[in-house]
Order: sequence, then structure tokens, then C-alpha cells
Amino acid sequence: MEEFHFSKTYFNKLIFNDEDSKIRILVNEIPSFNISEEEYSLRVETRHEEAPPVHRKYAIEHHTNIPKHSFPHLQFKFHTEEIGTFRIRLDFNNSEEYKKAILGFIYKIKEVLENLEKHKTGIVNEILVLDLVNQLSKESEFLTGKIFESLDKYGLELDDSDKGRKVKRLENNPLLIGFLGKDNIRKIIELY
Repeated sequence: MEEFHFSKTYFNKLIFNDEDSKIRILVNEIPSFNISEEEYSLRVETRHEEAPPVHRKYAIEHHTNIPKHSFPHLQFKFHTEEIGTFRIRLDFNNSEEYKKAILGFIYKIKEVLENLEKHKTGIVNEILVLDLVNQLSKESEFLTGKIFESLDKYGLELDDSDKGRKVKRLENNPLLIGFLGKDNIRKIIELY
């Protein structure tokens, strides 16, 4: 039995709340022993008080009780950028591939947190165990490849309407371009 519980290894803090910089980061993981039979979720939520406040949620998860999303997927909630919620369904051949994707997700979260360094120097070191996270670049590349395959096979699931406008906003969001990969953003634009 393989344990899927990564926050205890790769994160120094699961809650970060800095009143001076007005940055709040929450890491929430629902661990799993059997990824094919149990729910798994790793969510990272960032909030930064700008005008207007920027509130984003990133997740890699697999729900067992929700038929609409009872498959592994990446989920993003970018309401402040007027993109809303979108999902990318992911296919994995086995639990080892799922593990690589989760580790790739953690690596990509590092890039998201680096963006907050302009507001709070040292935030990445406070939240992540950087020595370990920096070793996950191959897993990040693996996840980027899985995203490409998934977009080709399933497209992008966007909540609400006006998909064209929302996709345009994806194209102009540097955090999502870095997280998803430039080729994957181009693929999304082709699809919509």
C-alpha cells in the first residue's frame, strides 16, 4: 500500500497569514492510501490584498462521491481575474503516474508562490521545503505533458458561459501560462 500524503514532506507551513503584506496561503490535503478507491485532494489557496483583492485556488484531486468529477483532475478558481472555475481532466495509467503528477503540481505551486515574493520576500522558503521541491522538475514536465494529452482528449471544462472571453483571460494570465505551459495555453486557444 502506497501512501499519498505529500504536504508533510514538501511544505513547511500549511497556513501562512502575514498581516503586513496581507498575504494568506492555505494548503489543504486529504491524503489517501489507495488512490483508485479513495478520495485524494491537494489544494493551495492564495489571497493577496490588492485593489481588488486577488484570490486564487489551485487543486489536483480525485473525488469518489461526485459523479460529475469522479476522475482525477486539476481545478483552478480564478474569480478575481474573471476567469472563474475551470477543470482539466487527467488520465493516469497507474498510481505511480498519479504520484508523479501530484509532485509536479507541487513544483508548479513553487512558481505560483515565487510570484508573491514581490510582496513578501522569503515567502517561498517559509512555505516550501525548497531542497526537495527543486528536485521535482521532471515531475512538473510529466504533468505538463499529461495536461496536453488531456486537453487533446477532453478539452477544458469551464464553469458558466462566455468561454471565449474567459479563454482570452487565460492567455493573458502569466501565472496560468507558467502553471499550464505555453503549449497548453495555445492548445486551449485552438479549442475555443
